[in-house]
Amino acid sequence: MKLLISVFSLLSIGISAFSQDSIQNIGIAHLENGKYRKAIKQFTKALELETDRCEIYFNRGNAYFDLEKYAQAIIDYSNALKINAEYIDAYNNRGAAYGRLKMYREARIDYNIVLRAEPLNELIYYNRGVDYYDAGAYAQAVDDFTSAIKIDPDFANAFLNRGIANYLLGIDGCSDLMEAKYLGADVHPKAIEGICN
Repeated sequence: MKLLISVFSLLSIGISAFSQDSIQNIGIAHLENGKYRKAIKQFTKALELETDRCEIYFNRGNAYFDLEKYAQAIIDYSNALKINAEYIDAYNNRGAAYGRLKMYREARIDYNIVLRAEPLNELIYYNRGVDYYDAGAYAQAVDDFTSAIKIDPDFANAFLNRGIANYLLGIDGCSDLMEAKYLGADVHPKAIEGICN
């Protein structure tokens, strides 16, 4: 009889893990299809079955982020980091959420953690540059956009934003805007007219 109970217990655990993974996969499908509220419901169900899976918190955080519920996204990214303090993507996304809430200091802390782990990640330099720009720290923004461009010389939006930030600093930004346009960035004609003339 003990063997039967043990087998049943193992079967229950296996079904529970399978169910949790299935629920999470449904949530991921909803997330990828832009059905963020449905994704959140699935990830919440998955967390009811197993609370120590950092990727579930991360994915639910992404759904909240896409719904522009940045404070809730930060909570989920933070929960993911409590489980796995080396989850670099969670630091990046939490930094982006902090930036959207104009919590630039906190955003920079997270971006700096990512850059220590991935010093050649042009997107982090770009994201941090956007936060510096939004905070009015144009010189620091230019430095970060320049770092992103050094890593990826075809990073059109880094050229675009560096050009605008330079212009706001009283420095010529026209060549950066023209390079951004050449690389395929959506540069508004009035921006070129205002900065290049």
